[in-house]
Amino acid sequence: MRILIMLLLTSGSVCAQVKIAGHRGGYYHQYPESSFPLFEFIASQFAGDTITIEIDVRTSKDKTLYLMHDETLDRTTTGSGKINDKPDAFLNTLLLKDKNGEETTQRIATLEETLNFIQTRNINLMLDIKEPIHKATLEQVKKHNLENRVLVLTFQKENSRLVAENHPDVLLSALIETEEDLIVYKQLPTHNNKRIAYINNKTPQTLIDKLRAEKILIMADASEDIRNNGKPLETKGYRKKVRLQQLDILISDFPIEAKQALRTN
Repeated sequence: MRILIMLLLTSGSVCAQVKIAGHRGGYYHQYPESSFPLFEFIASQFAGDTITIEIDVRTSKDKTLYLMHDETLDRTTTGSGKINDKPDAFLNTLLLKDKNGEETTQRIATLEETLNFIQTRNINLMLDIKEPIHKATLEQVKKHNLENRVLVLTFQKENSRLVAENHPDVLLSALIETEEDLIVYKQLPTHNNKRIAYINNKTPQTLIDKLRAEKILIMADASEDIRNNGKPLETKGYRKKVRLQQLDILISDFPIEAKQALRTN
């Protein structure tokens, strides 16, 4: 019902066909990033559709997989120091902070808890695996029988190869900035319908055209928090980005606003 490979709608304008991914869930200040209340809120705004949520995965000292973007705990939790140095017993006492730095009642989620959480919800996952823990991460995904509902981000060729060789059925995104990047990517043992090209401003238009001609799905980041002073783009901004980069998937800090902009006729 919510298989991630079904990325494109069957009708409507180019913009209306784009799937939205919420970066760390989304940048909504009343919720801490990468928290279940945020995920629940975003999912409710995509009722009748599926939202893909981008999450970052790191390990504790005990090798438990947690949702954490930063290497350190300081910005997003009531703790401090590197998450890798902290045992689970300590991490489980911490509370998440919202975007204003205010303490909330939410604790750091584990990947295991997150996989259980999405089972019955209209949520798929985009995994940004921050450490060389791809094997352990994807083993958990497989244990929950959710391989068809995750997309793995890779930004280094060795990680792309590692995922492709061990999990060829998982949707795999690789950073494509040059022709050489594309050649290397196409040599990986990933099934053709599971390839996604992550592009950025360094990716030339000729290469974007080639990706489109070869029917490789294209994805890019809006990065509104960095590039637009922490505010959503105007409707024309989202639509222009999608058209110029010929996107199939847009990663947004403001997925609700992005959806509204792209569904507007």
